[in-house]
Order: sequence, then C-alpha cells, then structure tokens
Amino acid sequence: MAIPTAVGPSQLTPGLYLVVDLLAGAASPGTGTLKVALMGSKSSAGDLTNDTEVRAGGGEVTASQAFGPGTAPHLAAKLLYQTFPAAQMDFISPIPGSGTATINVTASGVPTGSNSVLLDVMGREFEVSWLIAETADEVKDKIIAAINERTNDLACTATTGGVGVVQIDSKVAGNVGNDIKVSANLGIAQTGTEAIDTNTPAPLVGGTTDPDFTNALASLEGEEYAYILPCMSNTDAGNVATKNNASRTIDHINNFNTGLDARLEQVVVGITTTIALATAASVHANAMQNDEVGELLLCIGGRGLPSELAGREVGGWLLGLSTDPAVNRIGELMNGYIGAVDKIADKPTQSESETALANGVSLIGYTAQNLEVLVRTITTHSQDSAGAPDRRLLDAQNVAATYIVARDMRSALPQAFPQAKITPDTLPGEDPPPKGVIEERDIKAFVVSRLRFWVTSGVITKASLDTAVSGGTLIVEVNASDATQVDIVLPFSIVPPLAKFGVVVQRVPN
Repeated sequence: MAIPTAVGPSQLTPGLYLVVDLLAGAASPGTGTLKVALMGSKSSAGDLTNDTEVRAGGGEVTASQAFGPGTAPHLAAKLLYQTFPAAQMDFISPIPGSGTATINVTASGVPTGSNSVLLDVMGREFEVSWLIAETADEVKDKIIAAINERTNDLACTATTGGVGVVQIDSKVAGNVGNDIKVSANLGIAQTGTEAIDTNTPAPLVGGTTDPDFTNALASLEGEEYAYILPCMSNTDAGNVATKNNASRTIDHINNFNTGLDARLEQVVVGITTTIALATAASVHANAMQNDEVGELLLCIGGRGLPSELAGREVGGWLLGLSTDPAVNRIGELMNGYIGAVDKIADKPTQSESETALANGVSLIGYTAQNLEVLVRTITTHSQDSAGAPDRRLLDAQNVAATYIVARDMRSALPQAFPQAKITPDTLPGEDPPPKGVIEERDIKAFVVSRLRFWVTSGVITKASLDTAVSGGTLIVEVNASDATQVDIVLPFSIVPPLAKFGVVVQRVPN
C-alpha cells in the first residue's frame, strides 16, 4: 500500500510539512447505533398516515402523537424508552383490523357503609371510592372518570352503557383489543346491597380481525433496523392456520439479510397465552418459522399487552448490547411489564420451562418476591429440517453478537483499504508487489487483528479464533474467477452465557 506523504517530492521550498489525519484507518470497533422499527396500528388520535409514513421517533411523547395515547404501539414504545431512553426508533402504522372489543362492568345496589371498587385494567390497579348511600350510577361515573384520566396508560376508554353500567372499549379495532383484561372487585365485603359483577380478569371481546403488515413492511425497505417490533395480538401471534404478521416480518427480514445491502435484522414478538399455543407458533411456517432471526417471548397470563412485553424485551436488548455485545440476560428483571394476576399458578414449572425452551419459546417467570424475570431469551430456531432438536444457536445473544461483529467488518474493511489494488500473496523468492498493491495477507492480518479485539471484549471465544487461524478455516483469498473480488470466511464462536450450575455435594467419611 502507498505510504501517505505530507509533501509532494516536486515541492522545492524547504521546511517541515505536516498533515494530521484524525480519522486514519478504520473506525474503532463498537456496536454502533442499533435502530428499531416499531409497527402497530394507530387510533383515531394518532397522526401517522397508515401503511406509508415512516416517522422518526424522539421519545414516548412522539409515539403518543404518532399512534395515539394508550395504543399498543405507544405503550410498547413507552416501555422501550423507559428501559433504554437513548433508543432510536422509526414508527409506522398498518391499517387496523376490524371489530371493536368491549366489556361492561356493572355496579348495583347502595352501600350502607363506605366501600370502594378495586379496578385492574391491563394490570394497572387503582381504587374508586364508593361512599355511603352513593348510587350505582354515581359510582359508575367515578369509574368512567378514573379510567379515562389514565388514557395515556390504557388501551381502552370508558363510557356509560346504561344505569350503573361502565362500557369499556378498545381504542383500536381488531383482535388487539381482545388482549385487554379488566377486573373489578369491592374493596371490602358488602356493607349494604352494593355489588360489582366483574371480579376476575376478563378480556374484552368483539375484535374480529388483525391488520396485514405487508404494505408497512414494504415501506421499511429503505432502512436497516437491528430489531423490528410488530405490535401483534395474541390471536395473530398464535395463528398458524394462515400466514400471520410474524411470518410476514421474517420473510421481509430474510429477503434483505444477505448481499450488498444486507440488513442483519431480528424480530421480537410478545405473546401472553399458553405454552401450547406459543410452542405451536414458534416452529410453524405460518408464524415464527423456526427461524434464527426470530424471538417469541411468552408471559403466561400476562396482564400487560403482548406488544408491551415485546417493547420491554427490545429495550432490554438495546440496553444490554450497548455495553456488552454478547450480553447474558438470563435472570434479568423485566421492570415495567405487568405479568399474571396469579403468579403462583402461572409461574412456569420446570417441566413447562423445558417444553417452552426446547421448542424455541423465550419465557418470563417470577422471583420469590413475585417480580417478573427473564428465564431465558432464545431464538425460535429449535429443530432441523427433519424436526430433530437443533441446539446450534439457542441463545438469542448468539445472533445479536454475531451481527454486531459482522456490521463491524462491513464498516471496517472498506475504511481500512480504500481504493486499494489487490494481488494474491507472493511466494518466497518472488518480487514484492508494486507500490500501492496489497496482498491477501494484508487483509487477513487486519481481519484477524479486528477479531482479536472482539476476543478481548468477551464476545468471540479465543479458542474458536485460534483454531480458525491455525487450521486455515479463516480464509482470505482472491476469487479464482474474478481478480477484483476477495472472498473472506470468518468462522468463530460467541462466548456462551452462564445459564446453570451443576453441583454435586458429597459427604466423605471422617
């Protein structure tokens, strides 16, 4: 390669000529900006143009403006930004599904002593006073006001449905409204004849279809995203009868994950149903496709929306990867997401956990203090083409870390060898290459040095890189058919997470 000079040899004036290049060589290795595409249907209060407008987000308020306050994508963005405030996101809204989900909460009677109504809407718990001699219609108005004043945090609105009847409606049409769960209970036992008829978490009903994300995905083709976050209903995520929006997203990703403009994207989908439904969706061609770029995260009976769960998960990835590209997130507390009401009954047993993880489903559990926690976050790839177990990938951090190293190489190689000329390695005794011409070994030395950085950063295993270099499987060579092309093969392993301990305790005789 030509030596850079500060002065041309034709200059005659004596003196010291100086050039300071502050950006010499390739940029320092790092994760760079990991951008997110957030897709979800807006309400009438959102100002996005459906299917075609891709808008840069700038915090939770901008998501509220784009999608409408309290909608599924707004709440997903809210939790994501709370987890990682520096997140960079683009917003897009597919045309909503059809059918408005609804439920009625009916109050009746009159208390003879002070009481209250305990409300649980999407896991948000609050209390409305029901005073002595206050009618059911009066407490109904108070419940309506209490729900609507929380509009920025709830995916539903409340109106009067008759005497003593609170009608709760989803803000967005479609099956997404059926994931809203509501319960209402008296604060204490009856003091008179007062009663509330909804005492267990019951879902809204009436949503009938899901949106089709095809056009929205097409609008995202011009950008690269580390994560695509589709805000889907449980019905959509669990649908294997026809192609669902998770499958459409994976098809979109795989269409653009190789070649000159390889995007290196992943998709995270939340679901709050059962292990049986989640494991069926994880491997099915109409759903998560058993694909290494997908993650399906299940919280059994979760009261927060599935999209909130996905938003918290993507926020967790962005936060962890910002400091460690091979971050181990096993046991991470899922602060902000609201899980099941019965955290004993809905806590996955060891058997259930094994079933989920063996079938490509990431899982939420609970600590002894009933806090939501990641059991393990894995890819949906769990089996080979014959249906046999395939554990070559498993932990989702393998994908994230490999993609970060790949992005670094994509950026570093053109910077390190701008406008270079290339020749195969010269043999001992041959003349060295002419001025300005590099050899295969020059590129190989740079590549190995770059990968050594990722070894010392705890991302790539030293043994895998050493074996690749010494064994010749790390390849840098000029293409035999095209002398302008250098083919590079970089085999390496990612440092695995510490997932478990196997302890054998042995008492030995005195």
